[in-house]
Amino acid sequence: MRQSKRFISLLLVAVMLFSLSFTALAESNYADVVGTVAEVQKYGNLTMDIEPKALYDAGYELGDMLKVTVGEHILEIPFCTSYSDVDTGSLVVRDDQDSNLLVVAINMGNFSTTYNAVVGDEVTFSMLEKEGYLAEYLLRQLTRTYERDDYETDYIYANFRSITTTGVTPGILYRSSSPINNELNRAAYADKLAEAAGIKTVLNLADSKEEIEGYIASEDFASDYYKSLYDDGKVILLNMDVNISGEDFGQKLAEGLRFLIKNEGPYLVHCNEGKDRAGFVSALLEALMGASFDEIVDDYMTTYENYYKLEKGSEQYNSVAESNIVASLTTVVAGLEKGSDVSNVDFAKAAENYLKKIGMTSDEIAVLKEKLSTEIIEEAVVVEEIPVEPIVEEVIEEVVEKEPVVVEKPEVIEEPIVEETTVTTYVVVKGDCLWNIAKKQLGSGSRYIEIYNLNKDKIKNPSMIHIGQELVLPAAK
Repeated sequence: MRQSKRFISLLLVAVMLFSLSFTALAESNYADVVGTVAEVQKYGNLTMDIEPKALYDAGYELGDMLKVTVGEHILEIPFCTSYSDVDTGSLVVRDDQDSNLLVVAINMGNFSTTYNAVVGDEVTFSMLEKEGYLAEYLLRQLTRTYERDDYETDYIYANFRSITTTGVTPGILYRSSSPINNELNRAAYADKLAEAAGIKTVLNLADSKEEIEGYIASEDFASDYYKSLYDDGKVILLNMDVNISGEDFGQKLAEGLRFLIKNEGPYLVHCNEGKDRAGFVSALLEALMGASFDEIVDDYMTTYENYYKLEKGSEQYNSVAESNIVASLTTVVAGLEKGSDVSNVDFAKAAENYLKKIGMTSDEIAVLKEKLSTEIIEEAVVVEEIPVEPIVEEVIEEVVEKEPVVVEKPEVIEEPIVEETTVTTYVVVKGDCLWNIAKKQLGSGSRYIEIYNLNKDKIKNPSMIHIGQELVLPAAK
């Protein structure tokens, strides 16, 4: 019996050794590729002194899982082409096909500071699992163009829109791609739309003073309105890191929001694409103002609908949402582990706690909420009308006292009721938004939704109207 057990034990050991030998043999089919860090990019990404071709020549393919050794760190990283091929906060070895660079990075993070990697460090790439990330990689492949004619409107092309989620006054807070950095060929369009919306204050999350001056000096510069705001001191340059969970990002965001509350709206928040940093900041403010989780996710994903024409509810759409905004809300705003159930999270409170964590006071947060809420807009209008309203009321009282017979003329009261059946229209002009039109024409900005409902055949999004559009107006109340 003992000999039998010993034989079985030896057999198991032999099988294990054979398995290990087989695995080693399989991995040895792919030679290690060694490179050196040639540059640490602005946001902490490493660019190598070898081209992506070095990996392909060794048999590596997009969607493979690699073992990457940097100093004392041994990391498991998928081989992809875009930062969005992985979740926010996840590692990626990237074939930057536009620049023919091999990049080691963290999506929305700083690889250099996280792993103490500097120029001259050796990096070794080894095969970990063939096609180990392929299914996920294929699911995330997103394409867009840089031609205006491929998009239905300027708004969609520039990813420019008013935030209209619960608690935020339509027409007070906008987000977009950069109106001054033209690397996406969208700056002039975003600039034109910012001028049409009457933007007064800008939070530029991406750029430094040197970068702005470089854009202005470039031959294709066509962002005169933005420059006028910049020259007037109404643009704050935050030059943020892309690590939304990092200390640098939080400190600069607090600085930007303090700038916002010291200036007047409408406000514009942008980075380069208006997708990641601007998307997170917008989501945070929406949460603070009381938007539901679904509203926040829908607004964030509008960018992917605009740029990549993702279809809401599709597998690809849901995958992108889960790996980006859902992960950010869960880990950064709510402070929970990735993948946690957030159905019972009070995101308004979580957003407020996050703002306090990055240094904002309760008073500053209260002012911020006022700036973005409908009440402050209404109060500003009432103040302007104070000198007029008492005069109108006095005149009415005098007429009632001197001409009491007016009550005896019902036909005068009935005439406007008959006229209400006549269709009233309004032609959109520069600077209009549905809120302003409703305020001017109907007496209350909150009636913008009535205008939208009457014109759904021509307005696809209440934050997207165009100069020259003829809108049907509801009856005055």
